[in-house]
Amino acid sequence: MTKTIMVDIDNTIADYTNGLRDYIRECGRGEDECPCPEPTAYDFTLTGGWPFSGDPKAFTWWHTRATADGLYSREEPYGGAAEALNQLHDAGWNVIMATSRADDWRGESQRWLHRNGFQFDGYYNGDKTLLTPDVLIDDRPVTLEAMAAKGVTVLHPDHAYCTAAPGRMFHRWAAVPLILGGVR
Repeated sequence: MTKTIMVDIDNTIADYTNGLRDYIRECGRGEDECPCPEPTAYDFTLTGGWPFSGDPKAFTWWHTRATADGLYSREEPYGGAAEALNQLHDAGWNVIMATSRADDWRGESQRWLHRNGFQFDGYYNGDKTLLTPDVLIDDRPVTLEAMAAKGVTVLHPDHAYCTAAPGRMFHRWAAVPLILGGVR
């Protein structure tokens, strides 16, 4: 029986944090003014040093502006992500790319996936907890908790804000096929 793996995009296979940080720099906010450190919480406004720290409306403004200027197209893939997922795809896994990007009406996400060499069998945009794949790879703690409670095998990167989340944590994408070797 074919197993299905659902994979999140932002801060899971695509480096949203550095993309947003680079955008803020391009807008003239220097490192002295806004150091833009790695977030310590999934909600970026809870980490000091960003131009929107403590202000959800300001985060929405920066995010909206950055995506309108092509943030989703400019994010860099995490090293080894495409290779690891393509290895699983070639081994017979059904790979579904999933995002909750409600603001990608131009289809930048799917073009980004193709341009960066990701092989996948489906694309889902919406609430991931409505689906039940065999495996989920994501970085959002509440999604990881909800999916683990449904019996889904969950994996997540070792970002500071999701280290306490349920499931298996990985530091490098090359480890993911090895971790999932026991799931098949």
